[in-house]
Amino acid sequence: MRVRITSWVVAGLATLSWPLGAAPSERVTGESALSALEAFLAVSPRESAGEVLGMVGLFGKPGPFQWLILTTHPSTPGVLRESVMAGGRVLATRNFSPLPGQDLPHLPIDRAGLRLDSAAAFGIVEELARRQSRVFDSAHFQLRVRDFGAEPVWMLNLLNRARVSVGVVYLSASSGEILRETWVGPAPVGGDTKVSAR
Repeated sequence: MRVRITSWVVAGLATLSWPLGAAPSERVTGESALSALEAFLAVSPRESAGEVLGMVGLFGKPGPFQWLILTTHPSTPGVLRESVMAGGRVLATRNFSPLPGQDLPHLPIDRAGLRLDSAAAFGIVEELARRQSRVFDSAHFQLRVRDFGAEPVWMLNLLNRARVSVGVVYLSASSGEILRETWVGPAPVGGDTKVSAR
């Protein structure tokens, strides 16, 4: 199955911050994507929030501490808005115009189609990594709609303790089906199969 989705990192990711005394290398339980999305929709009326295009969470172990939510800007066509959500609150927002050629989500996510939360996606990928004898420490999460369709897709970029990618897994946020997996380098032979994020 061909999956045409590429990674996106918005400049506003710099607004993501860590709780006092915590660091990305430490275990941070965080909150699930659907919890953050529900809270965002509750505090941001649809007419002012726009359509949700994507979500990003960094260093999930298993859940990121904060989520970046990308939406359209209803009153200004061509302008997008980034909102940082944590603890049920919007911590920061930024409006920006995409640069030419910038790979940003452009199809709206249908909340009704989201059946697989980030924690469940992490669990599936964790088991997959265990079967592949791959060790990872945390995961970057990305949720967006696959091009030429309406299916929401999770992309989890798995990082080791040095924050270097060891693999990327795509799975359906509707069904949980693994759509694609790419691993860096050969699987270790006789190595530790424990996934260190647990």
